[in-house]
Amino acid sequence: MAGQSPLRRWKPFFAAFGLVDAAIEAAGPALCRDEIRGARGEVVELLCGVPAGDGGEAEELCAVLDGIMAESLLTLQAVPAEVVPQVLASSDDLAEAVGALRCHQSARVRALARDVVRGWSAAVEDDVDRASAAMAKLDDVCRVPEAEASRPLPEKTTPPVAVSVSHGPRTVNTKAPTAISQSLLPKRTRLPLAARRVTAPRRRRRWMPPRASSGRDTGRWRTPSSSGRSWSGR
Repeated sequence: MAGQSPLRRWKPFFAAFGLVDAAIEAAGPALCRDEIRGARGEVVELLCGVPAGDGGEAEELCAVLDGIMAESLLTLQAVPAEVVPQVLASSDDLAEAVGALRCHQSARVRALARDVVRGWSAAVEDDVDRASAAMAKLDDVCRVPEAEASRPLPEKTTPPVAVSVSHGPRTVNTKAPTAISQSLLPKRTRLPLAARRVTAPRRRRRWMPPRASSGRDTGRWRTPSSSGRSWSGR
């Protein structure tokens, strides 16, 4: 078509190439897109050099770009579901750019873009469900301490302590009670009269030799009197 740019088909969607390549590289360090970028750059240079009236060559080059985008979308679709949140976080414009490819002129690009968006939606829903289940478990764990905290503590009973309170130093009444029942005291036993009689201690007997003037053995046992001055025989 005379006077129309050869990039007419890709002009609204050309920015999607760079976003898709960055998302693929974010999914894994081994997925380098430098070679694809180089090949795509050569095609764009050739397309820009096509004369405006040569529509056949421009269509062939645009078909090559369609194939490059289809390959990129297939690679993006093969990304595991658990990595999709990381892929979507690589760029804020990625989801919008891939969603716009659903209106592309190429039927294959449109179909692949729809499949990628559908897979992303399912992966995000699964991730939300897992996050909701994890949050529910955390809520259950948090409710258990709250229920235990709201439970009243058992009252502790302690025996009373006799303490006398004063404004001065603290004093403790340690005196035992003196009121004792008379029935608990032992009864006093009255001793008989004979047992109460005081007996004098028995005095020792001492042998007294006979007097020398008598000439007889008149020695006897004598007991000293209470005064200790004279002896009496027994």
